[in-house]
Amino acid sequence: MKTVLQTHLLAAVLLLSGCATAGKFLSFVNDWAVGAYRATARQIQVADQRASALFDRMPASEKKTLKDEGVRYLAVRTDDPTPEQMKEIRRNMAKPSGPYGTPAAAPPKKVYCVMIWDTQTREVVGQDCYAVLKLPAPGEPARFDTYSAQYVGDF
Repeated sequence: MKTVLQTHLLAAVLLLSGCATAGKFLSFVNDWAVGAYRATARQIQVADQRASALFDRMPASEKKTLKDEGVRYLAVRTDDPTPEQMKEIRRNMAKPSGPYGTPAAAPPKKVYCVMIWDTQTREVVGQDCYAVLKLPAPGEPARFDTYSAQYVGDF
């Protein structure tokens, strides 16, 4: 009886201790982007400035941890979508097979723009701005379209 109780207790501890890890894993697997559109020059500039400033201030030990964990990309919030970009997002929302769900779905209250920054080349990757309806927590691993990145926020 004692062995069975110990086994169940051990299983419960392992299960509960894995919750945080499982949450991070799911965040990494699930795509946070609900759509992508061409970023403006200003959005690219802001994303580059924010990510560069953060990376420059990052302690060497944290940079080493990122490298050791295979994190090459940082995801950074930039300026929110422009009115023109919001028109494109709304058009995509109206499509039944669009990334935002069915046309009957309630429109999002807020749309954020996240861009990807490469820690090796020290520049923004491409010209896509990823539309997201909810932001990951800073430091959380996340996927945006085909990029796996650590979200750093907008500080």
